[in-house]
Amino acid sequence: MFWRRPLAVVALIGLGAGIGYLYAQDRGGPGKLTAEDRLDIQELYWRYAQGHDFRDAELVASAFAEDGVFRSSPSRAVEGRAAIAESLGRGFAGLGPDSGRRHWQNAWRITPTPEGARGRVYWVALEVGTGDPIPNLPVEGHRGPRFRSTGYYEDVYVNTAEGWRFKSRTLNWDEPR
Repeated sequence: MFWRRPLAVVALIGLGAGIGYLYAQDRGGPGKLTAEDRLDIQELYWRYAQGHDFRDAELVASAFAEDGVFRSSPSRAVEGRAAIAESLGRGFAGLGPDSGRRHWQNAWRITPTPEGARGRVYWVALEVGTGDPIPNLPVEGHRGPRFRSTGYYEDVYVNTAEGWRFKSRTLNWDEPR
């Protein structure tokens, strides 16, 4: 009986340490990302895509940190959330709410860094309703999408008081090789 009490104490300490370890693993930490972190980062992509597709400059800008940088080419960058919203707003001005484009993003590669995370994601842009006619649809004369362009984003993410945001985003266009 004497050995049962110390064994119980050791077992409780081991159980507590195991639970603590598992809890810490799920919470991420420096250089680690939880499943929730990854989903929150992926949410930035729908903000960006739907903001562009439906000409909502504020929605696009909300994916960026206050001091975020958007590079649309090697020589063109816009710095700061407000400037990003303003630049896109000027581009969207006077146009209807639907751009007629759809962005498709996939193959997320998100890796943790000591400061947050980095990512590379493929994108495809389509022009809707401008391709070949689609036969046998309930709507006569409907046309399919037409390919527009492809590329990939190089992103840096930071976890702000508002949640994960793009610290920087670089748009890379695919070109013929």
